[in-house]
Amino acid sequence: MINEVDAYAHYEFLIDEGDDPVHDHEKLKEYMSNWDGPLFFNSLDLNKDKNVLEVGIGTGRVAVQVLNKGCKEFVGIDISPKTIKKAKENLSKYNNVQLIEQNILTFIRPNQFDIIYSVLTFLHIEDKALALKNIYSSLKKEGYFILSISKDDNWLDYGRRKVKLYPESKEYYIELLKATGFIIELCEETFSGFATIVKSRKN
Repeated sequence: MINEVDAYAHYEFLIDEGDDPVHDHEKLKEYMSNWDGPLFFNSLDLNKDKNVLEVGIGTGRVAVQVLNKGCKEFVGIDISPKTIKKAKENLSKYNNVQLIEQNILTFIRPNQFDIIYSVLTFLHIEDKALALKNIYSSLKKEGYFILSISKDDNWLDYGRRKVKLYPESKEYYIELLKATGFIIELCEETFSGFATIVKSRKN
């Protein structure tokens, strides 16, 4: 029997099943770089003076690389408490990290971040307009939002369960970003065509 679940339940199940992408083998890490490879990290333009927010941190797979490259303060949010707990374990050696169990639909820290990014999370968000509004509010003036957009179906088949997704085209995202107030500075497919990286600046 196939169970239909939402993102919250899916990621809680993944932790129970021992899934932790921070400790994936090298082949799987290489595969995941289709969504956040060199194009993505170059777009972040990180340095030690910038405050960074990751929307949908998971267990910290991308955050480890961001923190190793350097930033002033790092905040990661995720809707799954079990996932946040695992991320705290994986990122425990860093002293500039705050991890919060929260949804971007309710998370706002006005004018706090220089960089906000999100990888493989917006496919789970139905109200994308509200999510982008909160991200825009949380960025400093001239701050950047970098989004990795994947090509998805309406459902993710995962063994005995199916996860509901809310996919949209890159054209939809670009228009929504513009309507929110962002200026698009880059929109480019990754070398594999798995994802499109959109870099936008707060006006």
